[in-house]
Amino acid sequence: MTEIDNDILTKQGTVIDQFKRIIEKNQLSHAYLLTGESGLGKLAVAKWVAKRLFCINLQNGFPCNECQECVRINENQHPDVFVIEPDGQSIKVDQVRFLKSEFSKSGVESSQKVFIISEAHKMTSGAANSLLKFIEEPVGNVTAFLLSDNKNLMLPTIVSRTEVIDLKPLNAKQLEQQFIELGVPSNIVTATTKITNSQAEVELLLENDWLQNTYTGLKDWFNAVVKGDRNSFVLVQTRLLNLGSDRFHQEKLIDFLTLFPRDLLEIKVSDQHLSFPDQSNQFTVIAERHSVQTIIAALDLVLQMRGQLASNINFQNILESTTIKLCNLFESEG
Repeated sequence: MTEIDNDILTKQGTVIDQFKRIIEKNQLSHAYLLTGESGLGKLAVAKWVAKRLFCINLQNGFPCNECQECVRINENQHPDVFVIEPDGQSIKVDQVRFLKSEFSKSGVESSQKVFIISEAHKMTSGAANSLLKFIEEPVGNVTAFLLSDNKNLMLPTIVSRTEVIDLKPLNAKQLEQQFIELGVPSNIVTATTKITNSQAEVELLLENDWLQNTYTGLKDWFNAVVKGDRNSFVLVQTRLLNLGSDRFHQEKLIDFLTLFPRDLLEIKVSDQHLSFPDQSNQFTVIAERHSVQTIIAALDLVLQMRGQLASNINFQNILESTTIKLCNLFESEG
């Protein structure tokens, strides 16, 4: 094991061990589909296999990451290892045709070739159909890796002709560490892991400080709501609506919102797994003023918001109607 591979060995050690045994037994298939959320290490797994095949200085069956072969693979410079990524929003037929033309050639420096198609679900129908013949009738000593966040978006005939490997999701601690490295503030990283486990989604949510602004906006809104303060309507207009600029951000804002009454309920029950640990004291004060039944009723109200959004009810109407219902609920017991 070498330092450069520590991350993928930690995340996907079982899959790496599986490929190590397959290669040692000379049983590598011609095509694999690696699936799972972004950030799980699909590309790193595919590159590890390539390095294991080409490395000239294996260390206990692991690539050394120091020889010329390993270095060139790590830097995407190896002549017999190809990585294809989307050109814009899709992988186009010309990219696959180029790949197929390379399939037909012998390896530049060996008989082995490895092709990696990143975000394979973004292949156009023409590109997917063009690739299908190779998948059905592989030529030469070639191994292909198709990487996808969502195999359900791929051509079923391609999926059926590959060996599908679903990468293991990260555990909570690994996910929090990954998100912190991406730039998620430590005080909301636990909450962030509860609304997504996708690196790609987190990168979107970090744009324009959306995560931090949503946290502070919802915190102020929730503190007003639990007091029955009608100023919470002003906060909907001035702080929350702009955060829901599209359906994706509206869904994530609602998911974030549900964590606030969940924390109140958690404090009532055990106080062990708060989404917002920095709000523990404030939430304890709020929880002491209200019964478990009221908090459950509040949670039920916010859980209905996702369904309302799915029914195409206006986002502003959802926020405003939920705000008045929550204000009335908490005020009745306050």
